[in-house]
Amino acid sequence: MALFKELTDHEKKVYEYALRDEFKGMGIELAQQDHYVNQVINASEACLIYLRKNGAIAVSREVLQPDNRFTK
Repeated sequence: MALFKELTDHEKKVYEYALRDEFKGMGIELAQQDHYVNQVINASEACLIYLRKNGAIAVSREVLQPDNRFTK
């Protein structure tokens, strides 16, 4: 299914905004936010499906954990 292989430009903007908002609320520095946002936005097809299903709030907490699905 080509639909899930990558995020649309609109989705990228929406998820980046939501992720950064969550990270800012957690007190994460901008450079680290960049790293986490890039991990999520450029993730595998399976991870993008997970992101779409669970949303940026859940993913923002998960991506902070060691050995999470976005670092594999």
